[in-house]
Order: sequence, then structure tokens, then C-alpha cells
Amino acid sequence: MTCCAAAPAETGSVSSSRRRGREARAAVASLALLTLLALAPAPAGAAARAPAGFFGVTPQAALTAGDLGRMARLGMTLRVPAYWFQLEPERGTYDFSALDPTVRAAARAGVRVLPFVYGSPAWAASAPSEPPVAGGRAKAWAAFLRELVARYGPRGSFWKGAAARQPIRRWQIWNEPNFRVFWSPRPSPVAYVRLLRRSAGAIRRQDPGAEIVAAGLAPVEGGLYPWTFLRRMYRHAGAERSFDVAALHPYATSLGALEYELRATRRVMAAAGDGRTRLLVTEVGVASDGRYPNPFDMGRRGQARFLEDAYRLMLENRRRWRLAGAYWFTWRDGTSPDPNCVFCEYAGLLDSKGTPKPAWWALKRTVAQATVR
Repeated sequence: MTCCAAAPAETGSVSSSRRRGREARAAVASLALLTLLALAPAPAGAAARAPAGFFGVTPQAALTAGDLGRMARLGMTLRVPAYWFQLEPERGTYDFSALDPTVRAAARAGVRVLPFVYGSPAWAASAPSEPPVAGGRAKAWAAFLRELVARYGPRGSFWKGAAARQPIRRWQIWNEPNFRVFWSPRPSPVAYVRLLRRSAGAIRRQDPGAEIVAAGLAPVEGGLYPWTFLRRMYRHAGAERSFDVAALHPYATSLGALEYELRATRRVMAAAGDGRTRLLVTEVGVASDGRYPNPFDMGRRGQARFLEDAYRLMLENRRRWRLAGAYWFTWRDGTSPDPNCVFCEYAGLLDSKGTPKPAWWALKRTVAQATVR
């Protein structure tokens, strides 16, 4: 549900999450219904194991070297935006100054980066949420993706003479296309499949070994549920060949609802004959505090318990659900109210001053128990 994730790591700028409060409140109500329908969570057992790179984070603010050091010690993946409107402000003119510092700092810290590529520039569309699915802007989008891979991929120009190398091999295409906020004028599974096909072709021509991650789908009002959107995607021949990894944003306020969303998504994939494809949770989270009453505000201890229980559930079912990883939203609390999001300000693992909250220590315990050595 995040629009704006990590700002450049060395610039000190802060970008905020942009979600409409109306959709967020309606999503809470929808998830309450899912909770009633959900199956009981899997019983707790011995500590489940996870491969390297399973844990990750989607920040919404600038990161410090200390932040990246903490991520590196836990082997976390950093999911950041690669905004088309920011990196190609004029057609054919590329400016990577907004992304280079983050990629450089992450490489120095030994942190893997997963970019999600999103946002049409003003010269290509009337709004960032208007996707480049046809005509000249579709060709421009493909050219932009090739430039990204040529810069940050395994043979990328960015790494020539670099003190540390961490080539990017996975690319996530767009963000929450089942949500009107990110796909205008209205969500369209067939149009998103067209975008995926063109994107996959452009990236794979530049790096045949690259992995294409489909956009994370979230259970939000004003859009199709993830499993419905995915089912309609699969109706179009060859859709499954356009991505290597599916993605989900299973925002929930109970373990039952979280499990329901994961199971429903996997059932659709299996029914489409795509059951072997991995599923990546690129956003999941709840808040420790709140300026307004909402079910996502669980208090500091409650946030930590939810984090620990949610990861336990996903790890215990990792092989069954073919989970490739799970990334927490978000890294650090905001410093001011966000009128577009009911819980984002306090969803961090750290508070706004960078002090670890109980959720951080819960994550550390979870990683220590789960990481394969």
C-alpha cells in the first residue's frame, strides 16, 4: 500500500506513504470480514528455517548508514522505489541521482536491493498512476527498463570501478495495480498482463538471468481483491510466463485473516497450473501507536507479538505456500501525521528517532531462530 518507500540513503530527504484514508478504513472493514472467514492458524511447532534473503523491509523514509548496517546484520533485503517520473524527467534524458546513493550505500553495507519500478512521468501520462500499456509510452517504458538494467544489472555501468558490487537481478513491476490509487482510471488485470509482458521482454533481453517479480497485490477497497485480480490475470494465455515470482501485500489485523489471504492466493495459482511459482510478500505490517482509533494500532507490545506470530505462521508454511520471503512495512516511524494513511506513521521497527521498538527485538529473535546456518 505504500507509494513512497526509501528516499536516497545519502540525501537525508524523507518521502511519505500516500494512501487514502477512505480506502484504508474500508480495507480494515473488509479484513474484519476475512477474519471471520479465515481458517485457524497453523499450530506452533519447532522453529521453522528460512533461506538467506527471506527477511526484508520496505522503508518509507531516508536511511542512514546505521540503518543499513542493522539490515545487513540480519541479512535483510531492501525494497525501494525506482520512480520512472523521477529517473527520466524528460523523454530520453535520464537522471539517476535519486537512486544511485541508495544502491551505492546498500552495496557497501552488503544489503540486497529489490526495486519496484513505478510511476509514469508527466510527458508520458496525465498522472503517475496511469500505466504505460500502449503506443509510444509503452515503448518508452521498455526503453527505460533497459536503461535501468544496463546501469544496475550484472554488467551495469554503475558498477565499473565501484568499491562494492551488488548487481540487481530482481525487478518488481509496478505497485498494487489492483488499487485505483496506483492504477488509473481503474484496475485492469488484462492491462497489467500487457505491462508485465512488455516489461519482462525488455528486462530479459538486457539480462536473461533476471527475475521478474509481479506487483504486490493488496486487499483494498476500491479495487479487486488480490486473488480475484490474479485469477483474471491467469485467464490470458501466457500470463504466467511474464513473471517469475508473484507478490502479495497481505495487510491484516489477525493471523486468521493473514492466513486466509495467503491461502486464497495460493489456491488461485494452483488452479491456474502455476502452483510451483514462488510467492513473495513484499509488504506486511501493523502499527505500534495511532493518532486515530484503528485496528492496525496494536500498541508497542501488540505490534511485536503480531510480527513474531505472523513470521512464525509464514515460516511454518513456507514450503507449502512456496514463500520466497516476507518484507515488513516499514523501517522507521514517521515524524508527522500522514492524512493519507491510518497507520503508516507508527508502523516502523524503529521510532522516529531511530530507537528500536519491541518489534525490532521481535524481528531479531525471529531471524536468529529461523536463519539457515
